[in-house]
Amino acid sequence: MTPPRMSIAARTDAFSRWDSSLASRFLGALFAAYYEESVRYAVLRNYERWPEHFGKDVDLVVDANDLALSHGIIRRLAADLGLSFTVRRKRSSHVTYYLVGTPGEDALILDLRPDVVHHGLVYLPGTLVLASRRRHADGFYVPSPALESLAILLHAVIDAGTVRPSYQERLAELGTGDPAEFLAAADAAVGPELAAQLADCIESRAFERATALRGRLVRAASFRRPGTLLRWLGSRIGAAADRVRGWVRPSGHLVVLVGPDGSGKTTSAELLCQRFAATRIPVSAVYLGAQAPLLPTRRLSQQLRKRLSTGPKVKVVKDVTRRQRLRGLVHIMADKWLRYIVYVRPRLARGEVVVLDRYFYDLRTFPHPLVQRPWLETLVMRLIPEPALAFCLVADPALITARKNELTVAETERQIACYRGLSRWVRNFREMPADGDRTAVIDRMAELVLALYTSHRSPERV
Repeated sequence: MTPPRMSIAARTDAFSRWDSSLASRFLGALFAAYYEESVRYAVLRNYERWPEHFGKDVDLVVDANDLALSHGIIRRLAADLGLSFTVRRKRSSHVTYYLVGTPGEDALILDLRPDVVHHGLVYLPGTLVLASRRRHADGFYVPSPALESLAILLHAVIDAGTVRPSYQERLAELGTGDPAEFLAAADAAVGPELAAQLADCIESRAFERATALRGRLVRAASFRRPGTLLRWLGSRIGAAADRVRGWVRPSGHLVVLVGPDGSGKTTSAELLCQRFAATRIPVSAVYLGAQAPLLPTRRLSQQLRKRLSTGPKVKVVKDVTRRQRLRGLVHIMADKWLRYIVYVRPRLARGEVVVLDRYFYDLRTFPHPLVQRPWLETLVMRLIPEPALAFCLVADPALITARKNELTVAETERQIACYRGLSRWVRNFREMPADGDRTAVIDRMAELVLALYTSHRSPERV
């Protein structure tokens, strides 16, 4: 039964404390909008410390007929509050939203589903949860104690395979709620025999006995809803196909930082990753320069050069007049491709944002006449995977040179010109100042990365 409606004054007072963080403001507005537009929902668990602490994510059961309306509300509220958001419609029927204000702020993760499922296996119908819901003192809807207890126990056993201490405490606090309601709901979900055993596990606090029932619970849930087995199989086959597709057409984004030595590529990559650490948007940095080879022959050549160097080590400043053999470039590029395949491609397949400190584009600065031939440039640039976003760090050549003293001013100027030429080949190419306020530069780079990530995470099956 749907609880009686409350007055506007009571509803406003219910969320008066929900202004301490971006997450609390959004959820307060979301639950108020759900109420106004009659979206049928219930918060599954972990709401005891709201609005001070929302945990890793917010789990909601939403009526299947209200999911489209819910999506429109979330989209509208995100725009009103200036939030960027991404959404994934998973094969398991989960709809997961990632909402973030600016890089560096905590993100809010909303996990919506019409039923309580595990990889497409419905083990607790959403209709049972929503039929039991009641209004919490703070104005949002939660399941009855009986259904909340049953949902937590089934989630812990079937999804996680263990009942963690925090869930044990909550189950001990809830008990079985109304015993008759608990047994009726568990009977509908997994049958009378298992329902009685689950109730006994909670009442005796013997949660380890519940985990031993996992196989029987999965089979019982499958047999009571014959279509759910085919749905689970389809979900698993689809997930395997998605992993294969991820290697062919990765859903992740490649962001590269290029520029001469001393322009601040390594520092910028690290700061950019730090800026996204709190958002839970997967951003990682990978060094793709020549100084950390993976190819065994490259490692061997480095060791040989060190052993054959008998005199005192003298730092050589590279000038525009230097020339290098082409076989050295081929060796370096082969090593870069190996590291790209081993370190970068798997992260892109998982949907991560990979920030590369240096890239294949370093070959443009290689001091050999053949590299500058137009036909070779065209061939090589078409073979290199184009990044989703490229940042070229530039500044006064004399300033960059003074930082490391590894290049002459003329060589630094030549390399900057080579990197600027990438604008012909990379569609999303941005020049960023390598001098001035580094915080402002990282802020701007983070904004562009966030816009890139959210623009490619529109509602679609993943």
